[in-house]
Amino acid sequence: MRRALPYPGLLAVAIFAAAGASLGPGSAAADEEWGGLPEGEGREIVYYNCQACHSLRIIERSSFDRRVWDEVLEWMVDTHGMQPLPEEDYDVVLDYLVEHFGPEN
Repeated sequence: MRRALPYPGLLAVAIFAAAGASLGPGSAAADEEWGGLPEGEGREIVYYNCQACHSLRIIERSSFDRRVWDEVLEWMVDTHGMQPLPEEDYDVVLDYLVEHFGPEN
């Protein structure tokens, strides 16, 4: 069982503030077949689990560190009814999100 989110309200504000941010030029690595998500291990899992409920632009406009992405995934499950990721996929998704949509990107 995952831990409770310490500040779910602030996390929601951060996510939706990121969704309203301007989007810079697309990456050459982004593949339109996958909603613009860059190639990499975890792209397919992110695509099918995230775009089922919201635009992938929310992800593209975010730049969270691993801790915040972890909280976002937990928040999506706890608050918005996302199916929990199998344990073997969880770290793959976190790695993908941080690599492509982390604070350094």
